[in-house]
Amino acid sequence: YGDVGPGKMSASLLQASDMLHPQLPEFEGGPLPIVVPVGSDQDPHLRLARDVSQRIKEFKFTQLSSTYHKFLPGLKGDKMSSSDPMSFIALTDSPDEAAMKIKKYAFSGGQATLEEHRRLGGNPDIDVSFQMLKYGLEPDDTKLLKLEQDYRSGKLLSGELKEYTIKKLTVFLKEHQEKRKKAEKVVQKYLK
Repeated sequence: YGDVGPGKMSASLLQASDMLHPQLPEFEGGPLPIVVPVGSDQDPHLRLARDVSQRIKEFKFTQLSSTYHKFLPGLKGDKMSSSDPMSFIALTDSPDEAAMKIKKYAFSGGQATLEEHRRLGGNPDIDVSFQMLKYGLEPDDTKLLKLEQDYRSGKLLSGELKEYTIKKLTVFLKEHQEKRKKAEKVVQKYLK
């Protein structure tokens, strides 16, 4: 769990209280069963909440349940960061901005040279462009499997995979931004 100082302790207890609160009578009549969606990096907080809930004698808490999620990596292959706009593609980025970010920053699972890539193939498990396709840009599972096989075999190059991803992302961003413009007029009705 790393260094445990007062800040980390109070933050963890606050998260535990948020997870357990719906089981108290004052919360919509409680107790409500709880399923907590977490990333694996948040597992220590969930375990702490489970342990704390069993030590509190005033209430009979139902053990927390959880679902674990894998997150899309940032463009550079690690976590996305709001302080680094080149680590993610925003829904407000233009298709040209998104294309530039993918070409320049998207971590590749390809080999160091063209010859090595043709011989050894690429690794789609760490390739950010492939992960973007896998997490929703390519809805056709058959096409996705073909892309994966071609990339692993070296038949498909990293640059070609990035170009394919850029095409898919461009369509998505244009559609999303058009819908967003239409929604702006409707949203105003609800904000007044």
